Amino acid sequence: MGTTVGFVSEKGGVGKTTICYHIAVALARYHDKSVLVVDGDYQRGGITGRFVPELIEQFRTRRIEETTLYDKFLQLYSATDLTPDVDIRITNESGIALLPADPRLSQVTVDKIPTTNNIRENTRSLWRHLSVLDVVLEQIRDEYDYVLVDSHPDINDLLHAIIYSCGYCVSPVKLDLQSTVGVASAIEAINDVNSDMEMVRNALDEEIVYADTQYAGAIATQAREYGPGTLKRTERTEYRRVSRTGPILETFVTEGDGLRQAALDRCPVFDVRGQNAEKQSEQLRQLTEEFVRRCPT
Repeated sequence: MGTTVGFVSEKGGVGKTTICYHIAVALARYHDKSVLVVDGDYQRGGITGRFVPELIEQFRTRRIEETTLYDKFLQLYSATDLTPDVDIRITNESGIALLPADPRLSQVTVDKIPTTNNIRENTRSLWRHLSVLDVVLEQIRDEYDYVLVDSHPDINDLLHAIIYSCGYCVSPVKLDLQSTVGVASAIEAINDVNSDMEMVRNALDEEIVYADTQYAGAIATQAREYGPGTLKRTERTEYRRVSRTGPILETFVTEGDGLRQAALDRCPVFDVRGQNAEKQSEQLRQLTEEFVRRCPT
């Protein structure tokens, strides 16, 4: 069974999508792993645009032709049977599979679940809402070594469903005070889902298979160096502070023109020429090696 990893952060602009995209590419290209990427960022659809640019027009007009994750939540809201079928795209990048973004995912909320006067049945409905993405992935997870799930920078019911479906979560973060607070929020959201599932298992008289989602660590992005491999003093301070909140990967990714040019060209930085691009490419390859150790298959 493939390893599912969520990329979560309450703070936007920390490089979450960039890191998820490049780890996906590196896993396929340098580790010969089969990869499925789930784009759960309903505001930007950044990974969808990188892998399949032609889908961005659908995203902008909200005329989605594919069967997406949102359609599965809609089945739940309309009290119909939840079917696991979704449309998966095979991208041109190392055969990586993609479940595209859908802007309508912004409408996902437990408030739309039909309710009854039966507390146990309402609890079961809440659990079904939490497990929607997991139900979809259960049908296809064995086809991939890794399933990477990008998320919208917010703590909401969709993020809880993403966390539920994942064996591990990581949290990309810029090493500044404003951004690092998002790490604690991500860890709290993971703990909340695990606690909720303990309550659900105790409340329902049925066997529920669920293993607690593990927090694999923060990933420092857009970092600045004092010298090769050495963070500037202020960022070293933030790195240590984040490490006291929870685990943090040793490998960090620096800021620079390489990743910016790659975003403009809609390609991985591994394909961009230039000294900075080569430096960031090597950092991302090392990061992916550490990622595989932290989130093994």
